[in-house]
Amino acid sequence: MSEHDLSDLYTWAKKTLSDLETTEHERPYSIELPDSVATLIRPIFNNVAHLIEDLESEITRCFGVGKTKNLIRHLGDGETTFSLLHNISREVGQNDPLGYKVTVTGQKTKIDTLIPNTMPLQMDIEDLSVLLWDWNADWLIEMENFGLRKTGSAEAANWNADWLAEMKDMGEDEMAKNALIELLRILANSIALDIVSPLRRSAHYLPADRAGVMHAHQVAVRGLIASASRVALRRDSPMPVLSGVLGDFLEQLVTLASYSPTRRESEGGNDLALRMEQALLRGTVHVERSEIDYPSFVYRPEGWEKDLPLMNASSMVSELAPVVLYLRHVVQPGDLLIIEEPESHLHPEMQVAFIRQLAVAVKSGIRILLTTHSEWILEGLANIVRLSELPEARRKGIASADFALGPDDVGVWRFERSLEERGSVVNQSLLDVEFGTFPSGFGDISEDAYNEYAEISSRIEDSK
Repeated sequence: MSEHDLSDLYTWAKKTLSDLETTEHERPYSIELPDSVATLIRPIFNNVAHLIEDLESEITRCFGVGKTKNLIRHLGDGETTFSLLHNISREVGQNDPLGYKVTVTGQKTKIDTLIPNTMPLQMDIEDLSVLLWDWNADWLIEMENFGLRKTGSAEAANWNADWLAEMKDMGEDEMAKNALIELLRILANSIALDIVSPLRRSAHYLPADRAGVMHAHQVAVRGLIASASRVALRRDSPMPVLSGVLGDFLEQLVTLASYSPTRRESEGGNDLALRMEQALLRGTVHVERSEIDYPSFVYRPEGWEKDLPLMNASSMVSELAPVVLYLRHVVQPGDLLIIEEPESHLHPEMQVAFIRQLAVAVKSGIRILLTTHSEWILEGLANIVRLSELPEARRKGIASADFALGPDDVGVWRFERSLEERGSVVNQSLLDVEFGTFPSGFGDISEDAYNEYAEISSRIEDSK
């Protein structure tokens, strides 16, 4: 760092400390980062080579491609860009993204750090005060007289007589420089924590064809085992390749046998799973395990004394069964649950009821990501968000009264075809209070279909 950089950092830090000490702030403190400070921090993240390798490896595994360049669908400039972002501020009017921007080309993958203007600072004011203390002989005398009381963290700092003697010999300028470098390190660690923490949480994926995979998983696993035993004899026969996320789902299905100590595990089991069974399935889903701990899945309708193999149950039960089993055995608060096409094989009434149950899961601390083509899902979600604006005392008699989620708890994004971009662009859809839904374009399709029907009918009448 240059002397100018140190001066800017010191001036900013002193002002920040003064503001924090004179006003009340929620912790962690939201700190305004000037461009000069962000510029000093950004290179620290851009020089992490192993992060690029780990990210490339995970992306290729999830999509089932050999190299990241295979994600590029259109030639030309041979470049595609996506971002891993999350919002760190919930204050009104602020929408500061934090994360990484990833650019994939045919030759390499580049990662740029996105650092917003406002950041939460994960440290105590006392520690900040120590770093920004007036670095002079008076400070050293106070440290000797008052001992460890000013340090904030005695063990970490190791404030002893030898250190004090070394500080005296170091000189005022060098001490100030070291203190500011330490402050920069703390700021970088704080930002890194916010970037990395969401990526370290467990994520669980339920594919669109989850029901088919559950029905056929035994056949699929047996086929892979049989192929594996003959691989030395059939080198020219390509092995089928599964995407990483589908492989994870198959592995989780096999593992479910170990999560079921008894056949009646759902009696008094997880509340979320039990609620969903009672509200939607009108029965219970169980995991049966064989002598070798390989699972099979069964369904028992209400009032029945015998189980029904899941493959013989209705398509609605088959679609919802993996969600119930994941909520019961796999997903924990703080985890991410990804559900593709939650509307599959569900009547519109069941789609709305399902989205309400997922709202309960969100309220319990589970993060949920959906991909959908259903207007019913979006309208049910709109009701859940709109309900949050109604006082609880006035919600009596409304079907979704217990499922309200605030606008900050829900986000909707629409993938739209773009001729200019030769692909799709992603835009956020905000709740349309007048029409009671999140704009999706589905209504335009319905209107076009009606207008076409009217045109056909008109021509039929004219031809008579």
